[in-house]
Amino acid sequence: MIIWAIRISSSYYMERRILRDSAVISSIVAIVNLAIYMVVDPLLRKDAVAKSRESTQFDKGTTRLIGIVFPSSWLLLFLTAVLDQFHLGVVEPHIAFTVAGGSLMAGGFCLRAVAMRTLGKFFTRTLRMREEQHVISHGIYRFVRHPGYLGDILLFGGSAVATANCMTTVIILTVFIPTFVRRIATEERMLAETFGNEYMVYKAKSWRLIPFVF
Repeated sequence: MIIWAIRISSSYYMERRILRDSAVISSIVAIVNLAIYMVVDPLLRKDAVAKSRESTQFDKGTTRLIGIVFPSSWLLLFLTAVLDQFHLGVVEPHIAFTVAGGSLMAGGFCLRAVAMRTLGKFFTRTLRMREEQHVISHGIYRFVRHPGYLGDILLFGGSAVATANCMTTVIILTVFIPTFVRRIATEERMLAETFGNEYMVYKAKSWRLIPFVF
């Protein structure tokens, strides 16, 4: 009887520790993701135009949509700690998902940083055309037309995976992927209308997000 009670007690405290650790990790992941976009992102942008959130005629509502999706996803990442406490969506082994998600986040950040460095002042928050803008087809853009958006998807998808919560992961991916598919389609129409055949030639030799796949 005593041994049984000890086992029950040990199991209870182990479960509480796992849930506590899950909540801490989820909170850290949410803070890191938010810091990347609120602190690091502005530092990497070249000028006021690149940092501007003012919509243009090219946006077609996609910037407004992203402006809803991002904050909603940050809120969900923070609320994952609450979901964990109620055993909603928690997946084990936690550490394996945290490492995998953290790796995706790192990859997404690096990909986005490279895209920003390559485009320079042409890497803007909204869909806009700037003076002297031209088709960029060197570096990472030689293979992928929208590495910045792929970086966003990996950053948020990785953050969700790192929380080891399947509800958070499914919701974020379900929202993010359609949002960026729409954004990419809108941006490519803008570029095709602006650069015509030059962009169509580049488009035929590259992939939207993933080389040899999509």
